[in-house]
Amino acid sequence: MAGSHDMANHGPAARTSSGHIPTAIDDLTPAWLTGALAAVASPGARVVRAEPTDVGSGMGLLGSLHRLALTWDCATGPSSVVAKLPAAGMRSRAVASALGMYPREVRFYRDLGPGTDLAVGCHHAALDERTHDFVLLLDDMTGATMIDQLAGCPVDRAAELLGSLAVLHARRWDEAGLDAAPWLTRFGDSALADELAGAVRSCWPAVRERFAGDLDPGVVALGDGLADRLPEVARALSQPPVTLSHGDLRLDNVFFRPDGVRLCDWQLTGRARGMRDVAYFLTQSLTPETRAEHERALVDGYLARLGDLGVDVSATGETWDAYRQGTILGFAYAVVAAGGLDQDDPRSAAIPRTMLERSAQAMVDQGSVRPER
Repeated sequence: MAGSHDMANHGPAARTSSGHIPTAIDDLTPAWLTGALAAVASPGARVVRAEPTDVGSGMGLLGSLHRLALTWDCATGPSSVVAKLPAAGMRSRAVASALGMYPREVRFYRDLGPGTDLAVGCHHAALDERTHDFVLLLDDMTGATMIDQLAGCPVDRAAELLGSLAVLHARRWDEAGLDAAPWLTRFGDSALADELAGAVRSCWPAVRERFAGDLDPGVVALGDGLADRLPEVARALSQPPVTLSHGDLRLDNVFFRPDGVRLCDWQLTGRARGMRDVAYFLTQSLTPETRAEHERALVDGYLARLGDLGVDVSATGETWDAYRQGTILGFAYAVVAAGGLDQDDPRSAAIPRTMLERSAQAMVDQGSVRPER
C-alpha cells in the first residue's frame, strides 16, 4: 500500500452509513471516488480515471485489496490509494461477520485512526451497519519495505517493530484517551472472546483431522480443550492496565518506512494487555528457530522501551505468563484461519498452516504444553 498522502495523524474521520456502499471494485467509479476523496483533494477536483490492480494474492485473508491509480482533472489529489472491501469468499466473510471485524475496523479509523501514528492513513471509510458492507480508501504503501511472513522476520526488524509498538502502547497505557472509542471493549469483556471460542469449537475438528500428524500430541490435547480455555486466556489478557491492542499483528500487516512503521488491518483491535500483540507477532511472524533464540531479549527490549516512555514496568503485570497466554490466543486465531477461511490460492493456504505450526511450536518451547515426542 508510497503514501503520496500520509493521513495517519490528520485524515478525515471515517463515517458509518445506511446509504449505498460499494460492494465490488467496479463500483468504485471516478464519480464515486471524487466524492469519497473530496476532503483530501483541492476544491472542485474530479477523478477522471481509476485503474485497479489486485494487491497480491493471499495478502488479505479477510478482505479484498485493490490498488487504484488515479488520474485527476488537475494534479490536486492522491495519485493512488488502496481500496479495501469485504472478502470475496463466503466462508471468510462469515468469519469476519461473526467476529465483528468489519465494523470494528471502520470504527477504529473513525475514532482512533487519526491519532494513531502507526496506522496506515485512511482517506475514507464507510460501513453499512446492517449488512456490514464496507469500504476503506487507504494510503498506498508502495515503496515501503514488506517482509514475507512465510520467510519470517529478521531480528533487527522485529526489534524495530516492537520499539514502535511500545510507543503505541505507552501512549494509550491504562486506557488513556480511549474514551473516544466507547465501543472498544476489553478483550475479556467483549462478545469477541465468546465468538472466538465458538469459532474455535467449530473449526478445530477439521484442523485436528488435517494437521494432528504434524503437531505435537500435547498441542493436539490443548486444542481439544482450547474453546473451553479461551475465557480464562481472555481474562488474563484483559487485566488492567490495558492499552490499545492491534490484535492481528502479523508480518503481512506491517510496512517498514524510513519515517517509521505503519500497520494495517485493525479488524481485531481492542483493549488488552500489551503482551497480546507482542506474543502474537513474535510467535507468528518469526521462524521457530529465530523466535526461540531471541524472544526473551526481544520481550525484554519491549519492556525496556515502555520504561523509557514512563511506564512503570515493575507494576504493569506484563509478565512471561501474560506472554504465554498471548501465544495461546495466537494459536486460537491460527485454528480459525486454518479451518474457517477460504483458501483460494497457494499463499492463502500456506499462511494459516504456517501460523498454526509456529504458534504450536512456541507453546511447546514456552512450556504451555508438555512435549510428548
